[in-house]
Amino acid sequence: MLGNEHTQDDVIDAIGSDAKADTLAEGAAPAPSLSDIDRAVAFRLAGQLYGLPIERVDEIQQLAELLPVPDDDPALVGLIELRGAVIPVLDLRTLVGLEGVPYTLETPMVFCTAGSHRICLIVDSVEDVVDLPPQSVQPPSGVYALADKMLGTVRLPQGVLMLLDVDRLVPAAALMLAEAQEVSAE
Repeated sequence: MLGNEHTQDDVIDAIGSDAKADTLAEGAAPAPSLSDIDRAVAFRLAGQLYGLPIERVDEIQQLAELLPVPDDDPALVGLIELRGAVIPVLDLRTLVGLEGVPYTLETPMVFCTAGSHRICLIVDSVEDVVDLPPQSVQPPSGVYALADKMLGTVRLPQGVLMLLDVDRLVPAAALMLAEAQEVSAE
């Protein structure tokens, strides 16, 4: 938590107040230009600060029971049913090349939009919704192994935030599974 001033509920309220209904109703959110990104949901993986543009985050919940899914992709850890929708769940640690850790009942799940599909990302902890200073998002340096899956980096008082591009981060197999679940629900 940044400065212990916000709870996870505060982060959830901030996400909800950013009215993403238009984006979700129209399908895929357009890729934001770096200068258009002014807020992000910040979270940690292995102590490192990461984030997603707030427009791409739908909600945050604590870990719930996952339905198993037969798949060879180690990042795809299961499915979750949320308000009648079945959503693929991915371990973000695995997606970014970190070693997995056991989940607890407090493990947060970040529901977001990748392409035109809802997916769920498991993270270590959710920090806060952070304001990004104007013109502060810098293109990712080639020194980052994740450079091709990032929108950029931002220097904040609490550290360097690696701003992820959820569209390039989520494997095609997970998006196909999300699409198959959406079709079967219709």
